[in-house]
Amino acid sequence: MLVVVISLVVLVYGSYLATQMSIDVFPDLDRPRVVIITEASGLATEEVETLVTQPIEIALMGANGVQAVRSQSTSGLNIIFVEFDWSTEIRAARQTVQERLTTLEGILPAGIRPQMTPPSSIMGQIVVAGIYRQDGPDGGKLAQVGTTNLMAEMTVADGQTPHIEVWRPGDRHDFATWEKLATQSIDWSAAEEPNVGTATIEIDGRTYEANFYSDAKQQLELRTIADWIIRPRLLKTTGVAEVFMQGGDRKQYQILIDPTALLEYDITVQDVEKALRESAISIPKPNSLAA
Repeated sequence: MLVVVISLVVLVYGSYLATQMSIDVFPDLDRPRVVIITEASGLATEEVETLVTQPIEIALMGANGVQAVRSQSTSGLNIIFVEFDWSTEIRAARQTVQERLTTLEGILPAGIRPQMTPPSSIMGQIVVAGIYRQDGPDGGKLAQVGTTNLMAEMTVADGQTPHIEVWRPGDRHDFATWEKLATQSIDWSAAEEPNVGTATIEIDGRTYEANFYSDAKQQLELRTIADWIIRPRLLKTTGVAEVFMQGGDRKQYQILIDPTALLEYDITVQDVEKALRESAISIPKPNSLAA
């Protein structure tokens, strides 16, 4: 009888401990591993494999403690998994990888820099999410009407002038809650890239403008939102180790060189590059004292 009682006590106590057990007590189910992610915008899959993946793999192979190197290459992105011996400390593994990555300077294409992901739990997951611009109820392109909460929708039939409708959105995912508004007049004026055109809309005696942009400009705006708004907010979330952005175009300054002007002023392209580098240096404003 005593044995039965002791067994029941142990069973109950063991069940209680199992419910309170932290997830961190799980044993290591995989060898120490370092993950390297390299973004190579504008390169096709074959170019990423040849110009990025292979040089990194060659640099990592033979490093102290490295047991295996696996890679995945896609258009504009490369992921490399470096697995170490069981006895290797993760800090030592990351230091070894960092030392090998420094030897790649001047070998990889300009502007491409491999970066290690932060150490994370083996129970961690990789979540892939995307953002896109929503179409209107009729499948057209949407644009904000002035500074209001109204949305203008542009639909274009073959060879015809764009047709504009104005909506008051309800639930953005349920078009049944969107209300179509009556307008007094709508004037359309076409424009060149990056604008498609501007609709001048009169509603209840007031005039508003809705600017419609090209797909390329909209993709650029989405990337800007992802880089400066979505990514910082995700990084503030507890448990998120790193956020990598891919796709879309980034805003940039482009210098268009006039060959005729170069000859006229006796300036070379190298002189222009030097001037651009020097102009990018930030110089603090000196303090001034007023007597």
